[in-house]
Amino acid sequence: MNKLISFRNKIESIYLKHSRVLGCIGRMLITFACLMILRRSINFNAVLSNIWVVAGMSIVCGFIPLRFLMAVILAYIVAQVFTLSTALGIVFLIVLALMYLLFFRYAPTYGPALVLLPIMFLIRLQALIPIILALVGPAISVIVIIFGSILYFLIMFLDVNAATFASSTGTLEFTKVELLVEGVFRNKEYLLIMAVLFVVFMLVHFLKRINYNYSVEIAIAIGTGAYIVLSLGVELALHSLTTQRLLTFVIGGLVSGALALLINGIWNPLDYSRTETVEFEDDEYNYYVKAVPKATFEKERVQVKRINKRKIL
Repeated sequence: MNKLISFRNKIESIYLKHSRVLGCIGRMLITFACLMILRRSINFNAVLSNIWVVAGMSIVCGFIPLRFLMAVILAYIVAQVFTLSTALGIVFLIVLALMYLLFFRYAPTYGPALVLLPIMFLIRLQALIPIILALVGPAISVIVIIFGSILYFLIMFLDVNAATFASSTGTLEFTKVELLVEGVFRNKEYLLIMAVLFVVFMLVHFLKRINYNYSVEIAIAIGTGAYIVLSLGVELALHSLTTQRLLTFVIGGLVSGALALLINGIWNPLDYSRTETVEFEDDEYNYYVKAVPKATFEKERVQVKRINKRKIL
């Protein structure tokens, strides 16, 4: 634990010294990772899919505020879809604009989580974002999980059916819209997956608030177990459970839980051995406060004693 806390302290000190440069680099890397993954899934515009264009956009995004980063990524998605189909581009524009406006109304500080959730879906660690967000955010931030899931489902459905959408034009534009709406917003599997992530978020969020030692660690463990059980239950209900899917959900869930424990241990370690309960009162109430101090690691102080050599006369 001391090594983790020492590692965290070193990162904090380095970031405080170079916050502007490191923040700029972080925004560049997030944008580049998101656009590269989107480029692989919705590769409809040759110019926007060019790696140098992606790199240039990432560099530019490094110098804009973090709250506008999501707007750039959503605009990139809409531009790619417009190349495939005007009707689908309009649908994407309306849906993503509504998501963007509602997102900034209720959870404006969690933009990176929204754009990272589709990436976690692609690497099969989709349980990580709901668990982490439930630990650090309010209950209303569950809207990030819903919007991030919808964004991933839209992209994946478009990627899988790109050939179908590209082969028909003209009067069949409305058919494309109907196919997209039916395939995403009325897809039973997509809705059940979104419900699983919603339940995991709520479980972790409310369990961490209960007054007992190691509540955060227990909440992560229960959330991880709930994700695995519910995901396998969805697969059984849809009669689509295979050995590969079984391993994907089990291993992905366990890795997500382990990463959540590691991240929590680094950034928010609590020392339950020094828990204190304080009681005080005023004219109207008695107050009972349970205080759990954060684990700290003091730097080792080294004293150097200098011995001056005696001068020989």
